[in-house]
Amino acid sequence: MSSLPQLDAIATLLNQGAADSAVRLLRSCWEPDLPPDDLVRMYCMWVRGLCETGELDHALTLARRAANEFPREVDVLIALGNVQDLVGDLERAREAFEAAIDQDPGGGLQHYNLGAVLERLGREMDAEVCYRRANECDPHGGMFEAIAALGALLRRQGRLEEAEQIYELYLSDDSINVEILVEHGICLSDLDRLDEAIDRFDFALSLDPENAGAQYNKAITLYRIGRYEQALAALERARQLDKGNALTLAVLGGWRLSAADCDLDEALGLLYGALELLERRYAQDPGQLGYCSLVAEEIFEALWQNGRQGEAREVARLAGQREWITPHILDCLNEADHGRSPQVSMYTVVARAEAGERPEHWPENTDGYTTGLTVLATDENEAREFCLQYLRSIEPSPDIRFTLDVVPPQSPSDPSPTLEMMAELRGAMQPRPRGVARVHGQRSYIFRT
Repeated sequence: MSSLPQLDAIATLLNQGAADSAVRLLRSCWEPDLPPDDLVRMYCMWVRGLCETGELDHALTLARRAANEFPREVDVLIALGNVQDLVGDLERAREAFEAAIDQDPGGGLQHYNLGAVLERLGREMDAEVCYRRANECDPHGGMFEAIAALGALLRRQGRLEEAEQIYELYLSDDSINVEILVEHGICLSDLDRLDEAIDRFDFALSLDPENAGAQYNKAITLYRIGRYEQALAALERARQLDKGNALTLAVLGGWRLSAADCDLDEALGLLYGALELLERRYAQDPGQLGYCSLVAEEIFEALWQNGRQGEAREVARLAGQREWITPHILDCLNEADHGRSPQVSMYTVVARAEAGERPEHWPENTDGYTTGLTVLATDENEAREFCLQYLRSIEPSPDIRFTLDVVPPQSPSDPSPTLEMMAELRGAMQPRPRGVARVHGQRSYIFRT
C-alpha cells in the first residue's frame, strides 16, 4: 500500500483524462524524501501527465532525471522511452526499451514498445519478433496492442493468411473484442472474403453501434462488392460518428468526385478539408506518419484519377515536405514525368539539405536534415539528377543547398542482401517508372547547438 494516498487519486485523474488536474496535484504533493516505490510511481505518473498536456520538453527532462535516479526500474525506462518516442528521438527510445527488456525480459509492454519503434525505423523483421514476444509474455492468449500491431504489419506485407490466423486465434479467447473484430474484418475483406468481412463488421457494430472504424470499413467492403448506395450511406454514417477523421473525409471526397452527378464544390471541400485536418493536427507529430501518408495518398489519387493533376502535384509537394510521400504517389509522378524503362538500376542516395533561413515546415532550431532515397535510374548521373529534381520540388527555396552521396546499385550477387533489398531488386528488373521511388524512414534533422 502506498504511503502517499494522493497517488491513487492522481492515478484516477489520469485515467479519467484530467491530466491538467493530475499534474497540479503532483506538483503540490512532491516530497524529496518519499520512499522509492512512491517516488517511482510519482515520476511515471508525472511524465505521463506532462505528455498528455503537451509539455514534452518538461516530460523529457523529468524522465531523464528519473532514469538517472532509478536506472534499473523498468517502469521508469519505459516512461523514458515513451517520451523519446513522442519527441521523435527513435534511436534513444529504442535504447530505453532495450534497457527495460534487459531488466525484465518477461514484460510484454517493453517488447511491444520496442517493436513499435523498430517498425517506424524500417526494421520490420525485428519489429515482428518483438510483437510475437510481447504476445508470448501475455498469460491471456496475447497482448491486444501487440496483436493489432502484428496483424497490421503482416497485412502490409501481404501476408494476409498469417494475419487472419493471428486474429482468429485471439478471438477464440476474446470473441467480443470490437477492435480485433474490425481488424479481422479488414483482413477478410483484403482476402476477398467479402461477405464474411461484412458479417464481422456487423457483429462489431452490434456490440458497439457507435464504432466509426467498423462503419468505415464496412463501407469500403460494400463498395468492393458493388453495393454503392449502401456503401455511401455507411461512409456518411462513419463520418457522422467521427467528424474529425481525415481518412473518412478523403475517401468520401474521392467517391463524390468520381460520381456521375458530382457536386464539385462539395467533393473538393471534403478532400481539402481532410488535408487541412492533417496539417492542423499532425503536421509535427512523427507518431502519425503512417496515417497521414495513407490520407495524403487517398487525396492525391482522387485528384490524379479525375484529371486534376496540377492539384495532385501540390498535394504531393506538401506530402514530401511533411514526410507523408508514398511509393504510389512517386510512381504516378515518375511515370508521367519520365516514363517506364526496363533498363534501370536501383541507387541509394543520401541527401543533406542545409538552409541559412529555416523553412516553415522544418522544426524550430534546425539548420537542415539528412534523408535517404531509393532512385531508379539508368546511371549514376541520372540518379543524381532525379534526386535533385525531387528535392527541389519539395524544397523550392533557392536558399536551401543540397549535398548528394550516391551509393552504387546492389546486385543479387552481393553478400547477404536483405529480403527487402532482394524484393526491390526484382522489382527494378521490371519496366518501372524512373525517378525517386521511395523515401527511407524519417529525416534526421540537424539541430543548432
